[in-house]
Parts: sequence; C-alpha cells; structure tokens
Amino acid sequence: MACGLLLWSAYSFATKLEPTIYYQTDPAHQLQLTDLIEQGEWQRLPLGSEVSFGYTTDTYWFKSRIPAANEDRILSLGYPLLDSVGIFFVRNGEVIETYHVGDKQPFDERPVEHKNFIVPLPDRQAAEVYLQVRTESSMRFPLEIWQPLAFMQEQQYLVAATAMYFGLLYCMAIYNLFSFGVTRDPAFLKYSAYIVSIGLLVAGLDGTGYQYVWSEWPWLQDRIVTMIGSLVFLFASMVAAQVLQTKTRSPGLHKGLVTLQFIYGVIFILSMILSYAVLIPFVLTLAVFGCFYLMLTGAVLWRRGLTYARIYTLALGSLLFAVICNALGYLGLFESVFVQRYAIMIASAIEIMLLSLVLAIRFNEDRRERLVAEQQLNTQLEAMVGQRTAELEAVMGKLREANSELEQKSNEDRLTGLFNRGFLDEELPLEIRRAQRNKQSMAVLMMDIDHFKPINDEYGHLVGDEILIQLSDLLKDTCKRAGDRIFRYGGEEFVILMPVTDEAGAQEIAERLTMTIREHVFSTDHGMMQITASIGIAVYHPSVYEVSESELLAVADDALYRAKHAGRDTVRAARVANPNSKYTESF
Repeated sequence: MACGLLLWSAYSFATKLEPTIYYQTDPAHQLQLTDLIEQGEWQRLPLGSEVSFGYTTDTYWFKSRIPAANEDRILSLGYPLLDSVGIFFVRNGEVIETYHVGDKQPFDERPVEHKNFIVPLPDRQAAEVYLQVRTESSMRFPLEIWQPLAFMQEQQYLVAATAMYFGLLYCMAIYNLFSFGVTRDPAFLKYSAYIVSIGLLVAGLDGTGYQYVWSEWPWLQDRIVTMIGSLVFLFASMVAAQVLQTKTRSPGLHKGLVTLQFIYGVIFILSMILSYAVLIPFVLTLAVFGCFYLMLTGAVLWRRGLTYARIYTLALGSLLFAVICNALGYLGLFESVFVQRYAIMIASAIEIMLLSLVLAIRFNEDRRERLVAEQQLNTQLEAMVGQRTAELEAVMGKLREANSELEQKSNEDRLTGLFNRGFLDEELPLEIRRAQRNKQSMAVLMMDIDHFKPINDEYGHLVGDEILIQLSDLLKDTCKRAGDRIFRYGGEEFVILMPVTDEAGAQEIAERLTMTIREHVFSTDHGMMQITASIGIAVYHPSVYEVSESELLAVADDALYRAKHAGRDTVRAARVANPNSKYTESF
C-alpha cells in the first residue's frame, strides 16, 4: 500500500513538458536523417498520447519541436527495454548534438546513468529532436522534457517506492529461506525461489536490474523478460502444487501443473538460444494462460473445502490483473507505461504477502494434523501393547517438550529475544478482557528509536542490530514489574504492555525509560554510540467502556506520532475515549 501511494504521488504531482510528437515508419530501415530533415511524410500522435505501436520489426522515426527556455533541460524516454535509440538535435537544418543509447549497449555508455534513457538538451535555445528507434520489445515509451531539479524531485518518490518493494521481496525471501531451514518444508524453499524470480523479473522490466545488477551483460538484459518470466511461472506452478497439495487432493489438476512446469522449463532453455522477438508473444500468452490455470486450481480446491485456497485464489487474481495489463501494454492495446510498469510491482507485492499467509496457514494446519495423527497412533499403541506404555509416555513427553519449545520460539523475536508482534496480537486481547473483568486500568507504551534509519544507512544494518539487541536488554533491566511484557513491534518500534497501571504510573515509567536510553552508551563495531527514543502512551479505564486491541494500539501510535513531532526524545500520552466518539483525551 505504501509503495502504491508513493508511486501515485510521483505520477500525480510530476512537473514536465510532453511535446507534440510526429512519426513515420521505415520498414526497409533505409531512411536517413538528412532526408527526413528536408522532407518527410510525418503523422502526428494525438496530444498527450504516449508512443505505443506494440511489437513491430519496423524502424520508427519520431520528431518533436523543443521550445526555447530560460533553464537547462533534459529529454527522457521512460521505457528501459528499447534496443537501439538514435537521438539527434537539429537547428536550422544542422545536427548540433547526437546520442546513441539502448539496452543492447553497456550501461556505462549512457550519457546519464539512469534506468531509463535520459540525455541533456544541448542548450536553452529552440531546436528539433529526431529519434530513430528500433527494438524487438514493444515500440512504446513516453517522451518528456524536464527541468533537472523537477526530474530529481519526481524520481525520489519512484526510487523510494521501488526500494520499499525490493526490500519487501528481500525480507520475504530471507524469511522463507529461514523457515525452510527450521521446518525443512520444501514449500518454503520453492516460495523463496518464486519471490526471487519475481524480483528479477520486475528489476528487468523496470530497468533497475540493468542499472545495478547486470549492467555489464547486455545479452542478459536483452533476454531477461523471457528468461525470468518463464522461471516465475515455473516456480509459481511448483508452489501451487506444494501449497495446495494437488498431488493428493486433485491428481487431474496436478498433471496440468506438471505440464506447465515442463513448458516453462523448455521456454527458459529456448530463451537462451532464440531471440526475444521470437519468444515474447508465446511468453505473454502463456503468462495469461498460466495465471488463469493457477486461479482455476485454487478455485476448484476452494469449492472442495480447502480453507486457505480462497486466499491463494485472491492472491493470483491480483497478479493476473497485472499480467493482463502488461500483455495489453506490450501489444500496444494499453497506453499507460506508468500503469503497466508499476501495476505488476504493486500486484506482486500483494500476492507475495497473501501467499505468505497461505503458507503459514497451511503449515499450521499440517502441524495440527500431524499432532492429531500422532495422538491417535499413541492411543492405539497403548491399547495394543500395554507393556510399552511407559516408553510411549516418555516419547510423548519429549514431543510435548519439542512442541512447547517451538511454541516459545514462535513467540519470540529472533534478533532481540523479546516477544514478537504475533504474540502481542494474542496477549493484548486477553489483557484487555482481564482489565475489564477486574475493573483495573492498564497502559500500553509504544516506543520508537529516534533517527534510526540514518544509523542503518551510514553504519550498516549490523550496527543497527547491535543497538536493537542492547536496547532490548536495557528495556528488560528497566521494566521488571510483575506482569509487564515487552514486545518488538517491528523494526525499531517496541510495545510495552503494563497491566494494573494508571496515567501517573505509565508516565513515570516512560520518563524513566527515555532518560535511561538517553544516558546509556551503546557499544558497537563502529565505536560507542548514543540514541534517544520517543514514547506514546495509551491508558485504558475499563470501568467506563470497552475497547478493542486495534483501537488501543492506534491511540498509542497517535501519541507516539505526537511525541515525534514534539521534537523527539519525549513522551506523549492519551487516555482512550469512548470509541463511538472517535476521540482520545490527552493528558
């Protein structure tokens, strides 16, 4: 959701000039610039339209008039998959500047190091620009003229959203790899491979991969869409078969998934041999068909009573929408390059999060089924072999210990050893009901480290992790009251749950915490460091009304927000008001 808002902000508030574009085709690849300057049968694109001609083997020439200006400007072609682009600036019939760019050239030969094709205008005077474009990809791009500062401001939103997207993919891939290491469930390993392939595909489509990862390999950039696109659906069908257990639940659908895996494997091999232009129509067609088949698989098992199949189907629905947008765009039937490029980014992020939920549900259900099966088997063995009852009880005791240890680990944050957010979601409703039952006040403290991101950016995440670990120990030493529990809420945010606590008590503890953190010196690999933290307090009095856990956390979060905006390293508090009034009472 955050990625989508940033992308929409960039799209909505960008300041740019979209000049009128004229074009003509060159099927024989014989037209010369001198001929076009003197004469040419030009056709005009509708005003505000992007260049969009779908797949074509023709060379296209484009012409546009650039007015004079009082500032420097740049020319932007916002589509990174064009093979060869010649850019010629002409004034009074003479060529004054020439650039040759394209994704078949090494990235470091570009005049401006950017994922799209950016060139500076030669001067501030009026001129004409001629573009000679030839590509095996779709012949489509927006042509824009920017002031450099406005372009940088527009790009910061896109860069931030892209970073958030790839950060999400990175975290999900690592999380599932770790889950595979713990559970040895191959579904987690296949899902990690699927996430990585999605990330590589989006990096190829967006141009980010060519800019940062394989900038020295034009050959790979030329084939990245067909190669990685086939891998995406290869791993997607593997994940579907593993997660939905089609081999046992629906052998017919399972054969279809195996067939898809074979086809996508063959396309992957062919993509290293055949050209992009030959394979891309088949890849796009199979992508749409593959999405429909995967959705059909989920829908069929949903109707058969598999509970998490409906979440799986919804997840595939978002990806199908993005794939259709891309297919229509590449075929020239859909004009918005922005929507085409970022629809798959937003949809795949939604899909990845939903599929992670499916994996978690499936794993828990499998574990419950295994426990039930073990208990039934134990009962039968006890009835049949009485003399081995003691041995069986010992075995079951070990199993219970293992399950208890696993339960405890699942409630802990792996970095800090504190309780995790999932355990908070379980404990907070229980504590609210206990407070309501006993008519006792309770408080929730939400704490956030001030300016933590610059520490990670400057010194690295390992130093940030050292600070988080030491801060967790500091919180444990400071909050020692019976019943108080500390949770890592996410990133650098912590939540402290304090039963039987009124406003004064919560305020005193929060002030003591901020002072302790402020005065503490943290030992890291980059030397001694000091930090500060802001705290928001939510106090609930159950004798007046009832409140949900989400409302209580929202009040604490709002108080934390106010503490941040009050200058940080401070405490702000609020008393939860009647939820029907939609207000809180600050104190």
